[in-house]
Amino acid sequence: MPPETSEIKKAVEKALGDKKERKFTESFDLHIGLKGVDLKDPSKRFRVEVLLPHKLTKDVRLCVIADEATLTKAKAAGVNNTLNETQLEELVRNPSEAKTFIDGIDYFLAIPQMMATVGRLLGRFLGPAGKMPAVMPPQADINDFVTRYGRTCRVRLRQNPVIHTRVAMEDMSIDQIVDNVRTILSEVENRMEQGANNIRNMFVKTTMGPAIKIGV
Repeated sequence: MPPETSEIKKAVEKALGDKKERKFTESFDLHIGLKGVDLKDPSKRFRVEVLLPHKLTKDVRLCVIADEATLTKAKAAGVNNTLNETQLEELVRNPSEAKTFIDGIDYFLAIPQMMATVGRLLGRFLGPAGKMPAVMPPQADINDFVTRYGRTCRVRLRQNPVIHTRVAMEDMSIDQIVDNVRTILSEVENRMEQGANNIRNMFVKTTMGPAIKIGV
């Protein structure tokens, strides 16, 4: 059976209560252990972006790859990482630098006419990292993307029957954290053949704090 909201809330409260004071705002993480899932079958693995009910972070690291006119709009919207075609070609000349740059970005956006170029030049780095760019339609409002990705959580199930993802920040309200946790659990349950019966255990924790089991 999926956990009751009261069980999630109790675990969240304990995780926050057990943490030590830090000089930075810690993230709030969810750990889900699975059972009865044959991950040797690639069809059982998944990578999905989940739109959460509450903002995950105000400092989403977004990179826009586009022409100069679009990049000007992106910078005005507060996007700090941008690449035009020339900069893209220069970046891939140093694979180590390209990998470091990609590691520092959460999400990539590219205009339609540059998608093929991005795939050709950066695909070997972006593909394995699960960061292939989303298409940014012409006349799209970049502010909408900034807001959306601030509420987006990336959930992955790969070779091991474990999902670990950031779902909130410690300075959010308890109810907001619980809402985000429930959203991720529902997404995972919906993707399992046996729903909640495929979940072995669940834990919540702050970045540096102890893991607290949900339902105990």
